Amino acid sequence: MLFLNFAVRPGGGEVRNGGNYDAVPYRYFGRPKTSRNPLDNSIHQGEIQFQKTVTERPAIFAAPPSEKTPRAVSERTERILLPRRLCWLDTKPQVVVQDDEEYQAYQSTDVKQWMKQNAKHCPEYLFVAWRVSQLETENLQDKEALHELARRATKEAGLSCYWISENCFTAPEEELSLDVWRMSDIVRGSSGMAIALGRLPDEDTSADMNSDKDPCYALLTSWSQPIWTFPELLLSKGSTITCYYFSDHEEEPSAKASDPFRDSSASPYGTIRKQIIPKNQLAARCLETSRDRYQVRRLIDHYSGNLKLSDLELTTVALECFSSRQAGTQYLPGDYSCALMGLLGRRPSVHRSDSAFLAFARLSLENYNNRLFERMLCLLHHEEQVWYDTTDVYGARLWDIEPSVQVAGIGVYNEQEAKMDAVNEREYDQEFFHRDDDGVTSEKVLPPSPLSHSKRQYPPSVASQPRTHLASRSQVSFQSQAPLSPPTSISHPAYNSPLQESWSPTVTEMTEFPSPSTQQQKPKYSYAQLNPETDTTILDGCLAATVHWSEFCTPLTTSYPALFRRILKWLLRVNIIPLIVGTILALIPTPPVSGFGAFILAYSLTILVASPFIIRILYGGKFWGVQPFFFGFEGYMPIGEIERKIWGADMGRLKWSWYASSPLAVHKIEEEGRYIVSEDPTAVEETRRMVEEAKNAGPGDLRVFTLVDTYSMTATLFQARRPPQALPICGSEGGMQRALGCSFEWTTQTFYKETVLRLETRVLDKMDRIRRVRLGIKRGHMEATHRASL
Repeated sequence: MLFLNFAVRPGGGEVRNGGNYDAVPYRYFGRPKTSRNPLDNSIHQGEIQFQKTVTERPAIFAAPPSEKTPRAVSERTERILLPRRLCWLDTKPQVVVQDDEEYQAYQSTDVKQWMKQNAKHCPEYLFVAWRVSQLETENLQDKEALHELARRATKEAGLSCYWISENCFTAPEEELSLDVWRMSDIVRGSSGMAIALGRLPDEDTSADMNSDKDPCYALLTSWSQPIWTFPELLLSKGSTITCYYFSDHEEEPSAKASDPFRDSSASPYGTIRKQIIPKNQLAARCLETSRDRYQVRRLIDHYSGNLKLSDLELTTVALECFSSRQAGTQYLPGDYSCALMGLLGRRPSVHRSDSAFLAFARLSLENYNNRLFERMLCLLHHEEQVWYDTTDVYGARLWDIEPSVQVAGIGVYNEQEAKMDAVNEREYDQEFFHRDDDGVTSEKVLPPSPLSHSKRQYPPSVASQPRTHLASRSQVSFQSQAPLSPPTSISHPAYNSPLQESWSPTVTEMTEFPSPSTQQQKPKYSYAQLNPETDTTILDGCLAATVHWSEFCTPLTTSYPALFRRILKWLLRVNIIPLIVGTILALIPTPPVSGFGAFILAYSLTILVASPFIIRILYGGKFWGVQPFFFGFEGYMPIGEIERKIWGADMGRLKWSWYASSPLAVHKIEEEGRYIVSEDPTAVEETRRMVEEAKNAGPGDLRVFTLVDTYSMTATLFQARRPPQALPICGSEGGMQRALGCSFEWTTQTFYKETVLRLETRVLDKMDRIRRVRLGIKRGHMEATHRASL
C-alpha cells in the first residue's frame, strides 16, 4: 500500500520515436544498372552534353549538330518512316542452280538509290508476312515459292513493290539489329499486309478438308503463334487479312460458293489459294484457349479502333498475349519485351545484357502506362505464378491499385555488362547521327570510332546464312545470365565486333574483358524465372516500419480518464490513510472510539481485498492511444494469449485483422448484415491444417507467421518463406494500404518481397519515410562464394 501511495507511475512503456513505429535503419549505397533519369547514370559531369532542348524526331530527319541528343539523355530506338529496301515486280530475277535444278532468285533494291535515280518518293508497298517453319528459305524451291506468293499478292493489291524480311534485311550489319526492333514501323507504313502461309501438307489435306476447320485457319493458327508475327497481325491496316497458300487438293465448288472471299489460281508450285479473313473473327477461329481468344480479340479491337484500351490496359493485355506465344529462336533474354515494344509509342534502346524482367522494366519506365511497373510490385502472386502475371491473390486489378512510390532505377550496375552495352550504343550513335534527309543511312565514311575497331569480321554462321524471317533467322542465342565478356569478340544476333584490350569512350579508361574461363559460371534463367541477384528495382518514397522478432515489450497506452475510474484510483491510492487511522483507533480501549476505528479498518480492508478487481477496472476499457509497434513471431497463438503476453491480461482489446488484411484473414457479418466482425483464422479447416503442417517446415518451405500491430490493435496471420523484417508501404487499394513484407539480404543490401499485407490507412501517420530501397521480387538461394563476389 505504501508502494501504491508513494511510487505510483503510469503503467506500460515509454514514448519512442515521437510516437511512431520504429524506423528502418537502411540506406542503399549501390548503383542501379539504369536510372529513371538518364543523367543519374553518369559518373562524371563531363560525360554529359547538356542541352536546352531535347527533341525526339523520326529517323527520316537528320539531327543538326546543335540538337544531337546525347546517349546519356536519350536511350530510345528512334522510329523510321521508310524501309531500307524493297522488292519490285519489274526487277528480273537471277537464275540459281542447285542440285542440277534452276531456280529464280529475286533481289531487293535500295530505296534510297531508287528514289535518287527516279526522282520520286518511295511508293506504296505491300508487307508480306510469313513464318520459317512453313517456308524454309534455305531451300531454294521454298524460297522461290515464297516470292511467288508475294508477287501474286502484290499484283492483286495493285502495287508495284513489296517488303519481305527474306530479302529486305540486307542492310549494313551494324544497322541490321536496329531494323529487327523497328520492323513494326515498316508494317505501319505499308499499304496493306498479305500472309504467305506456305503449303498445306499432303498427308493432312484430306483430313483437314473433310473436317469442320478450314485448312487456311489451320495454317493461320501456326502462323499466329510466334511473338514476332503476332504484332504484324495487330498493326496491319484494314479490317481483314489476306492469306495465300499452296494446295494440290481440288476445292469443291460448294466451298467456294459458300465463301465469297475464297479464290484460287494455278502456279508451278501448285494451286495458289487466296482467302480473305475478317480480323475480328481470327481470335475465335484460330486460337486454342478461351483466355487467349478473349485477350487477342481485345487487342484487335483496340488497334482497329472499335474498343480503345487505356494505356494501363494495353500494356497489361499485350504482355499477357505475348507471354502465351512461342519465342522460337531466342535472340536475347528479353525477346518478349523487345517484340512488345513495337506496339508502344516509345522504345528504349535494346540492351542485350538485360534479362526478361529488366527488359520489361526498361520498356515500362520509358512509356506512359499509368505507372504499370509500380502497380505490379504491389501485387501478391501465388506460389507458382510467373512474375509477369497480373493476377492478384486479393482479387484486385492493376487499375484498382494507386501506387505511392516511384521506381527510380532498375537492376544493379555491372562493369562488364556496361562495356558491352556501350558497344551497341556507339553503333547506334554512328547509325543515327549520320543520315541524309531521305531517311536512309548514308554511305559516307563514318569518323573513326573511339572504340578502336578493326575491320569487322562476320562469322560464317551469321554472315553467310540466308536472310530468313525473325522467327529462326539467327544461329546465335543468348541466356540472361550467361557470362557477358568474351575476350576478343562480342556475340550479337546480327554481327560480331572484335574489341581490343582497352578502349576509352570518354575520359574513363576501361580494362580488358576477362576470359570466360576465369569467370564463375552463373545460373541461367528462362523468361518466366527471376534472377534474385540482378532482377531488382530501386524504389523511392517508401514509408516503412521495422518488425520486431526478438521479444515482446509492453507499449505505452493512454485511455479516457472517466470520473468513475478517477474515484476508484484515488480510493485505492489513499487507502493507506484509513488503514493506519482505523488500526490506531481500534487499539484505543474506549468502546465508541474502538468501534469507529474497527469500522474504518473494515472499510480499508474491503478496499484492500477488492484491489485486484479495482486495478482491472482502472487498466481496463478501451485504449485511446498506443505506442505503435510491429511484433512478429512464427506460428499461431490464440488472440487472448497474445494479448496476455504483451499487456499481462486478456482484456479483449486485441482482435484478429479483418477486411482481407492477409489471404488467411477471416471475418463474418453479424446483426442482419450491418457489422463486420473478425474471426480466428483457424476457424477455417484448411488454415488449421496449414498451421499444423508449418510446424514441420524445412528450409525454404512456406511457414506461418503472425504480425501484431499495437497501433490498430490487430493480429494478422500470413504465410511466407522467411520472416519479413520491414514493411514498406508502396500503394493503396480498396481503402487499405499495401505493405510489402520484405526480408533483408545484408550481403547485397537488398530487400526481397516475401508477402503483401493490407494495413489500415491511418498507419501512414505513424511511419517514417526511408531512403531509396533496393527491392527484389523473389529471393533465391545464393551460394556463399557468389555472395562474396557481389
